[in-house]
Amino acid sequence: MATTLLATFHLTHQCNLRCTYCYTGAKTQQAMSDRVADASVDFVLQEAQKSQVQYLDITFFGGEPLLELDLLLRIADRFRQEIPPTCALSFRTSTNGTLLSFETMQALLQREIYVSLSVDGPPALHDLQRPNAGGKGSSPAVAKSIPILLQANPCANVTCVITPATASDIAVCADWLYEQGFRYINLTLDYSAPWTMEDMQVLEQGYRHLARWYETKMLQNARFYLSCFEERIRSHTQAPLTTEDRCHLGFRQFSIAPDGALYPCPQFVTTEGVPEFMIGHVLHGGFDAACRQHLNACSEAPKPECSGCALQGRCASWCACINYASTGTITKASPVVCHHERHLLPIVDALANRLWRKRNQMFLHKHYNPAYPLIDYLEHVL
Repeated sequence: MATTLLATFHLTHQCNLRCTYCYTGAKTQQAMSDRVADASVDFVLQEAQKSQVQYLDITFFGGEPLLELDLLLRIADRFRQEIPPTCALSFRTSTNGTLLSFETMQALLQREIYVSLSVDGPPALHDLQRPNAGGKGSSPAVAKSIPILLQANPCANVTCVITPATASDIAVCADWLYEQGFRYINLTLDYSAPWTMEDMQVLEQGYRHLARWYETKMLQNARFYLSCFEERIRSHTQAPLTTEDRCHLGFRQFSIAPDGALYPCPQFVTTEGVPEFMIGHVLHGGFDAACRQHLNACSEAPKPECSGCALQGRCASWCACINYASTGTITKASPVVCHHERHLLPIVDALANRLWRKRNQMFLHKHYNPAYPLIDYLEHVL
């Protein structure tokens, strides 16, 4: 079976936005030095060779990674030059869009770097959660980047974070992003927010509106991907997630902080300092095998609070970074996840059953044709 290694380069702790839900800590001028960058490339290539991986997936992250564009491009060029011919290589980066000019997009395209954008819906909702460093809305700058990105890649992904403040407007956000031209929409929850039971009830109603929007689009034979529904429909129509579908904390993926410290997941790279999750350093011996194994074992251990739950395999109770964001520990399942899935899954299952009974061709094609992802991609691009 082909093996994949995912390595994330956190190029800087600086960002020109001040998103209300940001988990990376205080914004500082600390950027990855050339010394750390070169050592990190060497380290990743050595790990790929040691593990005999066939796919190497490199992500550039921050802070805002485009603040360090020259460094990003230099790292990508080194990987292109030095990757073994037996190993496939892919790049991606996630940006807030405020710095994505036509010239920058061309430089990224030349290196085949897949770009995804973070947009929290219509301007009023986006600006509520994603102001710039001066406290003003960032939507005018982001609006300029959307056509640049979609012209370069019609299949570009957009991520929209849902918080208690926007829970009632999920369908509004999805529809607005769809109208901008996005067809790969990732709606994700802010699991670190102090969600109340009242918030969850509002969120449930929001998902009901979203289900109606989704069903309408399916009946119109619209082609799109909506993460919060597609992933759960897959677990309903096909099979629940298995351990092979998980990230295997710190083994299949790892993150490199600007100072060269190694962490098992991007969520743990923060200026606040969480040394218990540091699994090594690229300048000081690489991985700490004992720490790496310990964190992975803690993450993979069964959660007693999930015992007997009918939703096991269909929710994210196994995800260490979500559990940590919600509970402060990776050994306890997030109660936010529990409440969220108990509200969302019945809505998704009822939606899938309705579309099945109607024999909706787009729904059947999307969820029962193994070739659909490739066909969808080619039709969008061509």
